[in-house]
Amino acid sequence: MEATKGGVISRTHAEDVLELPKVLKLLSNHCHTEPAKKRAENLRSGECRSSVEKELDHVAQVIRSGESADFYVPFEPGYVQNRIKGLSFLPLGELGAIRKFLQFVGSLKNEFKSSRLSDFFARLHVHNDVLREIDRCLDDSGAIKDSASPELMRIRIKQKATKNRIRQTLVNMLGEQPNVYTDQNIVERSGHFVLPVKSNFKKEMKGIIHSYSNSGETVFIEPMAITDDAAHLSELDEGERIEIEAILRQLTDMVRTHIDGIEDDIEQIVALDLLFAKARFAITQGAHRPVFNDRLKIANGFHPILKLVNNQVVPLNLNLNSGKRVLLISGPNAGGKTIVLKTVGLIAMMAKCGLFIPADEGSTIPFFDGFYADIGDEQSIESQLSTFAAHLKQIKTALEADGNSLVLLDELMSQTSVEEGSALASAVLDELRDKGIVLATTHNENLKIFVSNQSDMINAGMEYTDRPTYRLILGVPQPSNALKLARQLGLKAAVLERASSYLDAEKMEVNQLFEDLSRELKAVEEERVKLSRLATDYEEKLAAFNIKKKQESDELRAKYRNELTKAKRDVEKLIKTLRKEGPRPDTVHKTRTFFVGKIADQPPVEPYHPAVGELVRIRELKRIGQVVEEKQGKYKISLENIFYWVEPTDIESIKETKEARN
Repeated sequence: MEATKGGVISRTHAEDVLELPKVLKLLSNHCHTEPAKKRAENLRSGECRSSVEKELDHVAQVIRSGESADFYVPFEPGYVQNRIKGLSFLPLGELGAIRKFLQFVGSLKNEFKSSRLSDFFARLHVHNDVLREIDRCLDDSGAIKDSASPELMRIRIKQKATKNRIRQTLVNMLGEQPNVYTDQNIVERSGHFVLPVKSNFKKEMKGIIHSYSNSGETVFIEPMAITDDAAHLSELDEGERIEIEAILRQLTDMVRTHIDGIEDDIEQIVALDLLFAKARFAITQGAHRPVFNDRLKIANGFHPILKLVNNQVVPLNLNLNSGKRVLLISGPNAGGKTIVLKTVGLIAMMAKCGLFIPADEGSTIPFFDGFYADIGDEQSIESQLSTFAAHLKQIKTALEADGNSLVLLDELMSQTSVEEGSALASAVLDELRDKGIVLATTHNENLKIFVSNQSDMINAGMEYTDRPTYRLILGVPQPSNALKLARQLGLKAAVLERASSYLDAEKMEVNQLFEDLSRELKAVEEERVKLSRLATDYEEKLAAFNIKKKQESDELRAKYRNELTKAKRDVEKLIKTLRKEGPRPDTVHKTRTFFVGKIADQPPVEPYHPAVGELVRIRELKRIGQVVEEKQGKYKISLENIFYWVEPTDIESIKETKEARN
């Protein structure tokens, strides 16, 4: 999971074949700093599952936070520490870069101190002492200030006065004899002040010739009149250089004192840059966190590099039973068999590198100890190996692997005769079943039969209807369909008929059986999808009904609660009036009117006693329901699966209501 911190690492054969370096290059594009970019490209698989899980936790935390950050690192980790070991003082430019970095660290630490990601930035140091000293000596442009030391201040004051005196002398000379000079400007050449004298007047000008113009018409001469001041200025410049070196030495000593913290911060910033890059990469890829367990289950997975080329990639869905150790994939050429191998292998590698994987949430990957891949044309001219020998070399390496490895074998033993190839391929799969999980592709009918007779092996195939669909189907091998593809490509009919006559009749029948099984499986899958949609639709409707049921129930309770509260307040008011004023005639009249009014609002009704199963109307709701139960004089009424217990006076007969209307 962690990359080497210097140089470029060598990749394994499997990593190169599965195109992991290309994916890591995409990751590096999301980094801000060069050290992080290099670390991303050199990322390696983690050896410890717990450390990889921890890294995935961190990536998930960054994604959930929704926060982002820019990062700045001027040096590779270890660079400053190595520099101060071999130098008495750091160059001014590097000290300026260190100041900028320490300022960045302080602002970054402050920016995230109240963030949900504050723990990631808590280890960064505060370098106020170093910054104060550098700020005291360097101005905003990175130059040494005059006030960096008293001696430097004294020297620079004298330098300024001497330069002013030299310029004034030269200005006077330009004004006295303007015809001697090619222009009226003082020129500085190699740290010396000179005048542009016409070449035909050079003998009349006493001084030191420093250079000529390209045309030879101008001679740049340092006049004798400023020689003493120029010599004094040179002495001052040397004194300035010595004093600046002393200041740089002092600042370097300060950096040296705090070098451990500075280097630690450089390392932390590079690591954070890579972490945030992993989060951005996951978001742009639509990737999800992998789950490590013994089952290989990939939902809607895809190969990132393939998707760059073709955005309409058919996703891979593979759910391999934990008891199956070998998956043999068959099907037509250009049907997607090799893409399955590369996608599975790359996803497993990305997971071990602490990256989210291009597959749906819930996809699970075993934490493989090693990866072995024999994919593509392995012919090696340099090693003088034939294609078959080169393939055997890769298979030999896989056979020497420890357990819990992922082995990917493309077109297993297809480079030799069918008989010997079948025997070798069967023996290889038999041996590799204890090495971990094996995915292999083949066109060999004998190998398909061998796998079908093994309890821990399973056939699979790339679906082919009238064309390749690039869908993987578990449990049923697929024919190569070479003749169909040849017919689609326009091969002569006579050649195709002759080829059909050469085919083994029994194998043709087996291939036809495979095709029939595939069609049946597809039909079953379509029915399963329909049933799933119906179940989903039913669940949605049931959920909506329950929401409506609760809403109506709440509204009914609220209505009764409001009426009861109002009636209670009116009664309490009447009681208070009676207690205060006594049974006065007007109060008695008001009380009688209140109760008569309330009773009038609820006219007396005759109770109705229906039979169980009868349809009745609930008076208050004005809705029809069915009587499902009678208990202790009350009736249980069902309204669209909502049940109410009501009194006989709360219901009425539907028949009597219809007769009354007629």
